[in-house]
Amino acid sequence: VADMKAEYIPPREDVIMQNESPDELYIIVSGEVEMIESEMENEPTVWTFKSGDMIGEVGALCCRPQSYTYRTKTLSQLLKIRTSNLIEAMKTRQEDNIIMIKNFLQ
Repeated sequence: VADMKAEYIPPREDVIMQNESPDELYIIVSGEVEMIESEMENEPTVWTFKSGDMIGEVGALCCRPQSYTYRTKTLSQLLKIRTSNLIEAMKTRQEDNIIMIKNFLQ
């Protein structure tokens, strides 16, 4: 997907907010990002994502509000992909569409 944007995000920054509309998904190039249950008072960490992981894809591809907040744990480089750009790429390249869907389901 040609329309990716690399961003450096400092520690403790919210990348995706819980219940936010799914406009983008991210690939973690470096650093760590925590998945947080932000509606609970103590904001427990549910999972920590690392380099090579993707965040926000379920909400983006299923057109549902984000289930969790994603917050950087360390300085992180993320590739941001707009959902609309990804969907357009999937429509125009059917053979790649199959590969992407299989990768998302892993």
